[in-house]
Parts: sequence; C-alpha cells; structure tokens
Amino acid sequence: DDIEMFENDPHEFVHLQNSPMADFYDPRMSAITLLTNIVKHRGKYVVPTMLAFLQENLQRYITASAEQKNPIEKDGTLLVIGSLSDVLFKKKKYSAEVEGLLVSNVFPEFLSPVAFLRSRACWMIQRFYFVKWTDDGTNVRTVIEHVLRALSDPALPVQIEASKALKYLIESDGAEQTLLPMLPKILEEYFRIMNEIGNDDVIAALQSIIDRFGDHIEPHAVALVNKLSGAFNTYCDAGEDDDDALMAASSCLECISTVLKGICERPELYRTMEPVLIPLLRRIISEDGEYIEYIEFALDIVTFLTFFPEDISNELWEIFPLIYIAFDQWATDYLSLMVPPIENYIGKMPSVFMSKQAVINGQNMSYADMVFSMVTKTLGDQTASTPVTELTSSEYEMRKALSLCMSLLLNCKGMLDNYLSGINDIVLGQLSKQVNAEVPLTRISLLIVLGAGLLYNPQLQLAELEKRGVVQTVFPLWLNDAQQMDKWLARKMTVVGFCSMLQLPSSSWPSSLIPMIPQIITTITALTGKIEEDAKIPDDEDQSPFLQVGPEDEAEDVVGFDEDEDVHDVADDAYLEALKTATGADDGDLARFLMGDIWPGGEDDDDDDFVSPLDDIETVKFYKDALSSAFGREPAFFQQVQEAMAPEAVQMCQQLFAMADSKAQSG
Repeated sequence: DDIEMFENDPHEFVHLQNSPMADFYDPRMSAITLLTNIVKHRGKYVVPTMLAFLQENLQRYITASAEQKNPIEKDGTLLVIGSLSDVLFKKKKYSAEVEGLLVSNVFPEFLSPVAFLRSRACWMIQRFYFVKWTDDGTNVRTVIEHVLRALSDPALPVQIEASKALKYLIESDGAEQTLLPMLPKILEEYFRIMNEIGNDDVIAALQSIIDRFGDHIEPHAVALVNKLSGAFNTYCDAGEDDDDALMAASSCLECISTVLKGICERPELYRTMEPVLIPLLRRIISEDGEYIEYIEFALDIVTFLTFFPEDISNELWEIFPLIYIAFDQWATDYLSLMVPPIENYIGKMPSVFMSKQAVINGQNMSYADMVFSMVTKTLGDQTASTPVTELTSSEYEMRKALSLCMSLLLNCKGMLDNYLSGINDIVLGQLSKQVNAEVPLTRISLLIVLGAGLLYNPQLQLAELEKRGVVQTVFPLWLNDAQQMDKWLARKMTVVGFCSMLQLPSSSWPSSLIPMIPQIITTITALTGKIEEDAKIPDDEDQSPFLQVGPEDEAEDVVGFDEDEDVHDVADDAYLEALKTATGADDGDLARFLMGDIWPGGEDDDDDDFVSPLDDIETVKFYKDALSSAFGREPAFFQQVQEAMAPEAVQMCQQLFAMADSKAQSG
C-alpha cells in the first residue's frame, strides 16, 4: 500500500509521513517505539543479536544480484538503524561505525532506481547529522551533492526528504564552500517544492539555510520575502481543512522573520519590503481575529520593521491601532508579544507617537490613550479583594504592562504630565496589594515605574506621592527591596530615579522624606557599585546548541536495567516529583502556575531586551553629578547626611567618584 501511494499519490504519502498523528495510526511507529525502548532499557541483552541481524540484512543486499535485491527489506533495515541513531549510535562504542555505514549502505541508495530507497537515504542523513567525517572532505561533499541532486528528483517524497536533510548538512565542516555558490539555485528549488505542496518541515529547513547563510542572503532578501508572503497567502486561502497548509503558513512567517533578522545591518531594505508585508500584517491583525494563530509571527515582523529603520513610514504607523484593537477585542493574552513593537513605536519617534490618533469605535483616540487603555485593562481591573484564582492577568503580563508605562515615561519626557496621575493611581493601587508578596518581581517592577516617574519629572512625581500620603510607605519598601534587586534595570532605574530627586533642593522634598536621605544615598551607592562591578563581567559566549553531547552520549555502551529490575525513566520521575510539589503548594501559587506565570522564583523577565534613553545614561557619572550638585548646593545639609552614613558607604562613594573621573578622562 505504501509503495502504491508513494508512486500514485505522492502528496498524500507526504502528508501521512509527516503527520503528527502518525504515531497513533502507523503500526511501524509502534514497532519502532517498542524497539527503541527495548534498546534503551534492556540494551545489553538485545543489542548484539539485533545488530548482527541488521548487518546480515545489509550484507545480503550488497552481495545479491540486481534481480534478487529486496529493496523493501533494505528500507526496513535502514528505518530501524536510523530510528536508533540517538539511543544507540551516539554511544562511543558504535559512533565510530556510523561513517562507514553511511558510505557503504546509504550513499549508493541516492542513485538507486528505487525511489523510496532514494527517499530513505535522505532520511538517514537527517538521522545521523552528528556524524564526524574523518576523511579529507570528500564524503561530506559527496553527500551534499547527492542531496542537492535529490532536491530535483522526479519523486516528490524524495524532494521533501532532501530539503529536510540539507538543514542538517549545512552545519558540517566544509559545507559552506560547496553550498554558497549554489545558494540561488537551492532557494529556487525550495520555492518550487513549496509551490507544489505546503509542508512546514520544508519551510523550516529553508529558514535554517537562510539563518546559516545570513551574511550572504542580502541579495536575495526582497525576492525571498515576496515569495514567502505569496506562499503564506496561498496556504491561508487553502482553507481551515488543510492542516498541512496552515502549518506551512506559520513556517512562512517564521522564515520571513529570519530574513528580516539577516538583513538588520541594511535597514533601508525593510522599506522596500513594506508594500508586501503591510497588507500581510493587515490580513493577520484584522478586527475579527480570524488569523489569531499567526498573530505571534505578525508581531515579530512588526518588531523588525519598527526597530531597525531610522524612522517609521505612514503605512506602518497605521498598523498600531490594529494592534490595539486586537488586544482589546480578541488578543488580550498576547500582550507580552505586543510590548516589543509598541515600545518601538514609542521610542523611535516619541513626538510623532504622541501626536498620532485613530478612529476607534467612532471616536478619535490618541495612540498614547491606546497604550494607557491596555495598561489599565491589564492592571486596573483587579481590586485588592480579588482572589488570585480570579485574576484576569498573570503577574508576568502585569510586568509587561508596567514596561509600557516605563517606556512612555522614559521616552516622552515633558509630554506626559496629564498621564502621570493616572499612572500613579494604577501603580500605587497594585503596590498596595504586593506589599506582602513573597516573590518581589512584580513589586520591584512597580517601583521601577515610580523611578521612571522620578526621572521624568522628580517634582511632579514627588507631589503625586505626597498628595496620596504614601511617601512613608513607598520609600521604606523601596529601600528594603533594593537589597534584593539583582538585575541591571531595577538597579539602574532606582539609582537614576533617586539621583533625579536629589537634584531638587531639599526644601522641595516632602518632610517625611528627609530622614531617609542617608539611607537613600547609601542604597544608590551600593547599587551603583554593583552595576559597575557587573559591567566588568564579560558576557558568556553563545554556545551552539546544534550538537551538545550529554552524559548518556558519552557512555561507552548501552546499559539499561537488569532483567530483575523494573524500568523507570528519570524524566518521568522528575515530572512526578514536580506534580507532587505543585499539589502541595497553596492554591494561589498553583493557580499562578496554571495561568502561565513562571513558577515563583523563576527568572522570567527580559531586561536585556528593554531599549530606552536609559541606555544613554552612564550610571556612575549620573550618580556623581547628582551628588556633587547636591553637596555643592547645600553643603551644610549634606555634611550632616554624610555624618549619618556608615564609613564604608562614604568610602565607596569616594571610590565611585574617582571611577567617574577616570572614565571621563579616558573618554
């Protein structure tokens, strides 16, 4: 039946072979799963006999005459061997045999007159991507040539497997020299295959090639985006019943993002792509939410288009209200993905952003009001008595909404006076509910926004706090939480916020704040010291995840369990233990976990991705300038402050002053 379908209905064959449901209806997959588990858990009893059997099959095929060769038996043998690639052939005892196995028993099948053996040969290359070729480079060139030839094979299933195999070969030593001259032809073949059938694995392979050869993709970028956009529209038009086409449509959008990433150093190219991409974005981010499954990829594309170019086109500005409508009507849960492009809109051209309006529900609404509405919907609808199990927003989403507040305050200096009171209403209302939170992530985010308010306008922000009578509550809480701040954004925002406040004359401070000034200066001194200390630590170099050999892979041989032992899985044991822990947690923690929050204590915030004018502030210089100005303005007052500080804090302050001077001299 398989052979008949392979030859007479290749599209359906490809669909079934790549279906995620194959594990449930294909008896071969059940047999392979059983065999894999036997090798993994009882390997020392079965592997020698099994390998001898497989070797006998391969040898029989090699020595048989053309008329006596059994291609079905050869295909089944390779299927078993390939399926055991991870659990058996990565072991040191067997890995050395893989290269010879491929050369002797797989390479010849690329030229086989039997189409399904040519397809199996491509599949085997995918399974043994980790092989280390030991010759002079001939073998890797040979296999690449075979796979490239298979891209235009008469049989569609062979083309599909070849396109997937190339994804793995591009990482091989010497592959770049062979593939680069043929890159235009390779791209052409991939699009030809995509025009014939929607297959997300093929597009994912194309994405890997684009990512791998990003430095060389620039001449083809516009054409790639045009073809991928066209393919996306074609797959979408196929209808909801074509699952393969829908998955391929998603892969097209991912691939577009990969192209956009590859040309980020040529941002002028983005504008040439907008005539194709903006209609695509309008289709996805529509008012009815028909294409909600693609919203994540669309927002990624908007992020690229709004971040790298020097400005934002009028057509791209018109996408912003669509994002707001989507959030308001059908994509509230996607706030965290909307924040990056929204912050780009705010930060790229703040004055233009503040002047923009759109008609929403028949009324003019400013873009700033849209952002404030999103923040209010996420943070402002929950009262202090709302049980955690009934919260409409997770704490992670709350922190993302707070990031929008901070982005507005940092970028739109002098343009948000009318919004400052509303921001404080929301932030202080939430802060009152976070006072006793065991995990301070959200509380610290709330304090960061207050710090942004101080940087925006310290006089107005202090007045907002004073008129609410919260100075004596907020600042002690802030100073206490500063001891737990371990991320640069929280530390830096606290330093620049407090330093902005110190630039005001003490007569303008709330009287309840004055006794806390020694502790405030001690705190920002310690935080500035930590910021400078962390800056000296080099970033970890990225490590390629393509092949990371784990402890099991380093083992000489399969071990498994003895015949009198019950089989158990370490991963399953860990999962069951996690469930026990969750069951024992209180209802609030478990509810947050189920709602999608990172488990309490997790590091889930991405400070490194936050871009704002804060990046242009040299922390230690800002710190020194603020304190020097304050001491020069009111020497008697600040002399008393210094006397109230611990000697080690004063000494660190002097060291930071010297560091700031040294940086200034070195330029």
